[in-house]
Amino acid sequence: MMRILLFILCTYFSFSISAQEPTFSLNVSTDSILMGNYLIATFSIENGDAKNFEAPNFEDFNIVGGPNQSSSISIVNGVSSQSLSYSYYLEPKEEGIFYIEPASVEIDGNFLETSPYEIRVAPNPEGIIQRPEQQKSRTFDSFFGDPFSEDPFFQRKVPQKPKEKTKPKKKRKYYKI
Repeated sequence: MMRILLFILCTYFSFSISAQEPTFSLNVSTDSILMGNYLIATFSIENGDAKNFEAPNFEDFNIVGGPNQSSSISIVNGVSSQSLSYSYYLEPKEEGIFYIEPASVEIDGNFLETSPYEIRVAPNPEGIIQRPEQQKSRTFDSFFGDPFSEDPFFQRKVPQKPKEKTKPKKKRKYYKI
């Protein structure tokens, strides 16, 4: 009898540990940006069946690209997890402090909402171009290494010399005898 009770308790705790709560979050490539550049706002849904995603009204930003949608499912040692994300490329309309308003989604009958996110936009008199960092996904190269990432030949930039003008070479004629 004691063994059966112990088995039931172990089974209960193993299922309660493996069950993961759904989450909904906002990831932004940067919280401060120079005017004339763009940032990436990614809304991520983890471990839930999402329905009715509502993006915020990006009234202070121009949408340069998006919404781009990506999804993944992974099963590791019998524990499954899934994620879904929506990415937007946003360019600010003017300088100042702005907010990315909350987005909402329905997961398993519950509505989840992100928090507002503050973005500072500074003037850019020199015209500096910023490139937002994108999140890397797990690929074959992340497990076994990218053959080009550690090779210094592929990382350095060799300055190009302008080509010198030279006289064209005379063509040789060959005769068969």
